Amino acid sequence: MPPLLFIHIPKTAGTSFNNAAAQIFGDSAFERDYGSGSPDTSPLVAKHIYGKAQDAYAFYQAFMAEKKQWMTGHVFAETYLHLFEAANSIAFVRDPVERVISEFHHRQKHFDLDRDFVDFYRDPSETNKQFRMIGQCPWQAFHMVGLQERYDECLQLFEQTKGLAFENIRINTRSSDQATEISPVVRQDILRWNERDHIFYQQVATYLEKQLSVAAEKKPFCYHDFGFSAGEHIIGWAFYVGQENPAEIGLYVDGEMAASTHASEHIAELQNIGVPRAGNVGFRFVLDGYKNAETIELKAVDTDQSLFFWQST
Repeated sequence: MPPLLFIHIPKTAGTSFNNAAAQIFGDSAFERDYGSGSPDTSPLVAKHIYGKAQDAYAFYQAFMAEKKQWMTGHVFAETYLHLFEAANSIAFVRDPVERVISEFHHRQKHFDLDRDFVDFYRDPSETNKQFRMIGQCPWQAFHMVGLQERYDECLQLFEQTKGLAFENIRINTRSSDQATEISPVVRQDILRWNERDHIFYQQVATYLEKQLSVAAEKKPFCYHDFGFSAGEHIIGWAFYVGQENPAEIGLYVDGEMAASTHASEHIAELQNIGVPRAGNVGFRFVLDGYKNAETIELKAVDTDQSLFFWQST
């Protein structure tokens, strides 16, 4: 099995997931990046990522030479994604309000944080953290971006797709008596400061629901993303992991297939993170002939997986 990259977003069940991985691979198979000077950052990372000769590829060569299996840490995805590739990358996200509250408590307890709660969550380094860590890259091509709130289901999906049975360990979870009661006004203020995280979280939830649904049918999942402009176009990408043939995408207008195409256009950004077909997975549909359509739907033809559904208001 290729080594796996786990982007550990703080307070999203990452410690539990890492500990479950350690039970399978062993701690010696781990490399950790928790920042320069952190006692949790492993020596190999400290040498190649934060040392005098900073060289991410030299780190990856050493990682592979030592037969490591698991790379993790509080890092931005782009630091390592091009090395480990999207198909081997995992992350979890969480409701942004609950995540912010949980991280505040964690930092108070373990790092002697001496800051007002409002000052903490309005700090630019603390806002929209989930989106900044993974949401700005093609996260839809990751093997999985799970939800902390659906952790059990995500473990089952991970076992089904990767063949790794992770024990359901819960570590660093906040007990109910430590919960912070916040007013509706404060909750809305946290959401205002984390608006992009909130949108991102909802997008992940929708995408994960598709993955779970397809997995329940025991069909291969068609990874995908696109931009849609009603009456103009749909431009996107789609692929199946481990499949060299391009995915066939069907355009359905008012319930009937109007056109189909193969996702075979080159997308350099995806080639750089190792998606199938060397990044030749793009597609497009022109919609100017369907301006009066009531519904527009995209489907992966081979599996009948619905990728997108739009209905006019």
